[in-house]
Amino acid sequence: MMYDLFIEPLQYQFMQRALIASVMVGVINGALGCFIILRRMAFIGDALSHAILPGVVIAFMVAGKGHFALFLGAVFAGIVTALLIGFVNRNSRIKEDSAIGVIFIGMFAFGVLLIGRLQAVHLDLQHFLFGDPLGVSPGDLYLTGIIGIVILGSITLFYKQLQLTSFDPIMATAIGMNTGMVHYFLMGILSMTIVASLQAVGIILVVAMLITPGATAYLLTERLPKMLILASLIGATAAIIGLYISYWMNYSSGAAMVIVVTLMFLITLIFAPKQGVLIKIIQRKRAQERHLNDDVLKATYQLSRDMQETNLSQIAEYLGITTHLLKNVLHKLLQKQLIMHTDDESILLTEDGKKHALKLIRSHRLWETYLTEQAGLGWEHVDEEAERLEHDLPDDIVDEIDERLGYPEHDPHGAPIPKKDGTIRETEDHPLASLHVGETGIITRVSDQIPEVLATLWNAGLIPNVQLTVTERDNGTMHVQVGEKKFTLDDKAASRVMVRKV
Repeated sequence: MMYDLFIEPLQYQFMQRALIASVMVGVINGALGCFIILRRMAFIGDALSHAILPGVVIAFMVAGKGHFALFLGAVFAGIVTALLIGFVNRNSRIKEDSAIGVIFIGMFAFGVLLIGRLQAVHLDLQHFLFGDPLGVSPGDLYLTGIIGIVILGSITLFYKQLQLTSFDPIMATAIGMNTGMVHYFLMGILSMTIVASLQAVGIILVVAMLITPGATAYLLTERLPKMLILASLIGATAAIIGLYISYWMNYSSGAAMVIVVTLMFLITLIFAPKQGVLIKIIQRKRAQERHLNDDVLKATYQLSRDMQETNLSQIAEYLGITTHLLKNVLHKLLQKQLIMHTDDESILLTEDGKKHALKLIRSHRLWETYLTEQAGLGWEHVDEEAERLEHDLPDDIVDEIDERLGYPEHDPHGAPIPKKDGTIRETEDHPLASLHVGETGIITRVSDQIPEVLATLWNAGLIPNVQLTVTERDNGTMHVQVGEKKFTLDDKAASRVMVRKV
């Protein structure tokens, strides 16, 4: 049954010619479309596909249905369009996209006007716009084959020039390459490609066959040679499938090809192994889980340092997450032997867990120091940025930052920075809220979790190494004196300041 589906249509010569022409169109458009994608010229490709209409009509008026004459007329119109777009862009305030819109609409309208007003022109406008591969003649087939050989040969011969001007036009200009000439050369072979595609998909749908295979291949690879091959295969495959669909279901051949290649793009967009939407969702979810695991280890270390022991509710409150979510995370960490439970349900880090936590803390605090000292970022804002960067930085980058900063011992908030070997010199300090009236302390560090509190403390000058004295305590507030200045702090701010008693 399946064999008959593929073989039966090929008993007709028109289907054989249509199949060969469609495959050639798919390969040509796929290969050239890669450079159109890389140079961000999709719009100009659409413009040229419309703008060649007056060239084809005038050639038909002058030389009749000669294939070579139509070919020359289309190429000439494409080059004139490219020159006009460049002229308008260089000699006016109009940007290139606006210039493209103005010129190609004008050229297309001129072509339609010629078809509608001149009796000498008897083109089938519907087939010209939407294609008819089933009507491919031997002459059309020869023309498409010749154009295909010229285009693929040109891409092979001038591959280096096209590659360099697509990826780095500034470098190409610096080494003396005529980027303008390469651009107009590309416009010329683009016009030829559109001519080769007219019979198969028409000028309206040719832009899809030109852009979509290259865009699909771009999602699958980062290497240009592989991209060219994949785009050509995708274009040819879509052309074959679309042609068979049109034969068996009596649909428009050009539209069927475009629908197939569009579906191939959408499937690739979702399931591509590196750039697909699905893999990105999976990677994002895994990254979120990994970051949460890291945050739980860090929180356990911090809380165990400040309170000697930690439990489920304390960690959940510290991180602002639900106990249900925390239980799932702790279960995974327990399986990895990064934490352990005690008899009284306290949560402790194993040696491996402590090493991992200190590694994260080192990366975080070094980034805070770097952003404050080198980037000039306010100390109340560096915690959030460092939190984002700490999870994914390789060790060699962290070591380089440490070396560049001169191996600092404390971050901007006064917290000690662990060494590369995993050791940390913790300070003997206490929360400011634990001081009684009349007691004096020197600020050792300030918690960096709440930016609003950090900004308040910074504006008040309550930063590491500043000495203060508690002068009064009310319900929920604490009054402190720094030199001749007096400040009032609520319990929330006072609990975030760590001091060494004097």
